[in-house]
Amino acid sequence: MTVPRTFRRTAAIVAACALLALGLVTLVVTQSQPARAASVGEFTLTPGSGSLSDPQPIAGTLGIPGACPDVTIEDLNWNSVLSLSVVKADGTEAQALNGITDHAPYSGATSTASLAAAANPGMAVNSLADAITGDGTYELRVRCMDNFDWAVAPDSIVPGDPYWSQKITVTGDHWQVGEGAKATAVTLLADDATPEPGQAITLTASVTPAEATGTVTFAEGATTLGQATVADGKAVFKTSALAEGSHDVVARFTPQDPAQWGASETADPLHVIVQQARYEMRDSAGQLLPFNPELTRGQTVKVIIRGCQPGAEYTMAMFNNDTTFPKATADANGTVTWPTLTVPEDAVAGQTSWDYNPDCTGVDSVAAVSFTLAEPSSQSPSTSPSSDPSDDPSDDPSDDPSDDPTGDTSGTTTGGDSTTGGDTGSGGSSGTGGDSGSGGTSPQGGLASTGSQIALFSGVGAVVLVTAGIVFVRFGRRNGLLTFGEPRA
Repeated sequence: MTVPRTFRRTAAIVAACALLALGLVTLVVTQSQPARAASVGEFTLTPGSGSLSDPQPIAGTLGIPGACPDVTIEDLNWNSVLSLSVVKADGTEAQALNGITDHAPYSGATSTASLAAAANPGMAVNSLADAITGDGTYELRVRCMDNFDWAVAPDSIVPGDPYWSQKITVTGDHWQVGEGAKATAVTLLADDATPEPGQAITLTASVTPAEATGTVTFAEGATTLGQATVADGKAVFKTSALAEGSHDVVARFTPQDPAQWGASETADPLHVIVQQARYEMRDSAGQLLPFNPELTRGQTVKVIIRGCQPGAEYTMAMFNNDTTFPKATADANGTVTWPTLTVPEDAVAGQTSWDYNPDCTGVDSVAAVSFTLAEPSSQSPSTSPSSDPSDDPSDDPSDDPSDDPTGDTSGTTTGGDSTTGGDTGSGGSSGTGGDSGSGGTSPQGGLASTGSQIALFSGVGAVVLVTAGIVFVRFGRRNGLLTFGEPRA
């Protein structure tokens, strides 16, 4: 059936008009939505602080920087009553005070009203327990209400739900005007909590949030060790001034802007113990060796043990070795010194130690000074007959050219050439020579004879058959060669 051209033109016009009408409706609906509530200024509270546990938590004097709506409908107006509410964490509001009427009407450029109950007969005072649920910053809002129901003006009379706002910061039971400083925290770490006297240690204070700016003071009690500026949440201070003994170090963060960031201090002091090492080992040049150093046979070292009994005699031995070493006596400070200890030539390589006896008493006492004995360097024996290639004709590759794997490999480029290498005795058969002919018969770079060629041709054949089937069906249906009977009842 052919649709008349006139009908098609009319249908297009109707569809265009419908789309236009739908767009107009959408525009009207979106533009007619009431404006969201918005702050039109900041009110003041005097005094600017108070206690949440008071019968009237927010008291004093309220100041607004503008006039209420100058709208009167018979006896109804919206410039004689104020309300004060708190914005909760979920965005909803809870009224703290409603029915503020002192010094009404509020039609001047600025107005001041007392929040005392005596100055506002009938004023409703509500608890803030449900609105303020913890420390943080909260928003207060003041609105103009009608003089009958103490309700907000409808959007048709006062569009936009305007209000005056103010921020308070709550800490425990106390509130204070202003957003307040954000809380910070600081932790302290040292790269070495048990340094030796005179050893420099690095103290790192981490301040959170990392955006906080200021300085960190590193102190021990009332004694200031130093200061460092916070950068990216870190303040680093290096010192070697800690005397021998125990120290409790704290970090105190001082904000650059106290109105933005709060001060903080480490919850627990960092315990640092400065003391001489319990034991040390030095080489013959007097250089201090690291913990568990590697020594060699015949090397001489100096061993010092601290924290032992003054005047006591100590013996020295080496673990897993029978060598006898001289005794040593602890001095008045309890320090025992063996000026020279030489590693025996028959010492067993591996982990070992200098063992002294008896054990020293006290904190972190030790009975051994560990070290590692290096393996002897390997050397080629000069008396071995195998070192002389002339004594073993079989080791001379020049005596048997057929054993040259390079020549044999080049000879396997064709299957026929590889048979020559195969006939050259045992040397040819062990060098992947002519007998490994399967690689020679395969084309260079080709697949091994694993059935991959059969799979390739099978796949190509399957594609050809499927394509032919599709073409045949389409041709049959187009030319009437492929038909189906009537469906069964």
